[in-house]
Amino acid sequence: MKNDDTAHEWADVLPRTAPTIHRNLDVSVGARTLTTLTRTQLSYWIGKLQYTRGGPFMTVSRPGHPEFIQTYRHSDTDYYLEIRSPDSRDELASTTLRDGESAAELIWDWLEGRRSTGDSRGWWAKPRHALVRW
Repeated sequence: MKNDDTAHEWADVLPRTAPTIHRNLDVSVGARTLTTLTRTQLSYWIGKLQYTRGGPFMTVSRPGHPEFIQTYRHSDTDYYLEIRSPDSRDELASTTLRDGESAAELIWDWLEGRRSTGDSRGWWAKPRHALVRW
């Protein structure tokens, strides 16, 4: 324990892990827009997609970068997840997930640069012009 100028003791210990905050993002959750995102916030907003004004979708991108990831709550048990990579501007890779936490995990891994996490999923490609705006 250490003492400060007022003679009060304090512990000079940092928490084990500080939360990661991704900043300078373009995040759309229904009609709401955000610029920062933590893992806790991501799970929260995915869990609230069914209640969002503007539709049950979330899109995450970085300003000035062509790639993005988005999810759409299709039903109580289905989340569609789509990713556009920078080298494929005309196609999106898509998959269906059975729960919101899986969608949150893949979106967070995308933000963290861990693209291999989703490699085991069954992805299919679809032309961008075939997309319907949610």
